[in-house]
Amino acid sequence: MRKKCFSLILCAALISALAGCANADKAPEPKRITVSSAEEALKELKEGNEEFISGNTADLRADLAENGQAPYAVVITCSDSRVAPEVLFHTTMGELFTIRTAGNVVDEFEIGSVEYGVEHLGAPLVVVMGHSNCGAVSAAVSGEAEGFIQNIVDEITPSVEEAKKTEMDESAVATLAENLNIQNTIEKLHTSTILSDLESEGSVKIIGAKYDIKDGSVEFLE
Repeated sequence: MRKKCFSLILCAALISALAGCANADKAPEPKRITVSSAEEALKELKEGNEEFISGNTADLRADLAENGQAPYAVVITCSDSRVAPEVLFHTTMGELFTIRTAGNVVDEFEIGSVEYGVEHLGAPLVVVMGHSNCGAVSAAVSGEAEGFIQNIVDEITPSVEEAKKTEMDESAVATLAENLNIQNTIEKLHTSTILSDLESEGSVKIIGAKYDIKDGSVEFLE
């Protein structure tokens, strides 16, 4: 009886140890940080940078500093804090050349940045990524905007007007407008002779994508 009990205890201990090892391999769940002042926000940034410096990126940082960057993709996406390409594509420094504006809209500066990413840095892929529940698109649907935000709304409004031709419900209009706005940005990229020529040569591919902020998936619109 004692041998049986000892065997059961040993098995339980082994199972517990294996479970502990499995849990140790898992990254800790990210925590949402909330602050109530600019001072607290600055404190979080400083502490985060200290953790980053003391982490395991020293060799990578040294390599990128010495040899330069060679990103394999340019990602144009929304400034929405929930839509972080480096996080949702599980990448690290030096992999993505990221351009972010509210509503993933582009103008001369953004298009020039894309040209730099593909022509000078050699990225073969350009991804224009919108996302679900986009606040900028919602603002364009409602028509409410103040200050320079109106410029963003004006850029998205044609997509909203197009969506209203086939959709009546405001939510459906916003969803379709998000998709049309992705295509509108791609069309603006094609106004660049540099980008159009590189795409025609087959050196660069420009595609759309949409991120679902609820389930974390990215649908590539090829």
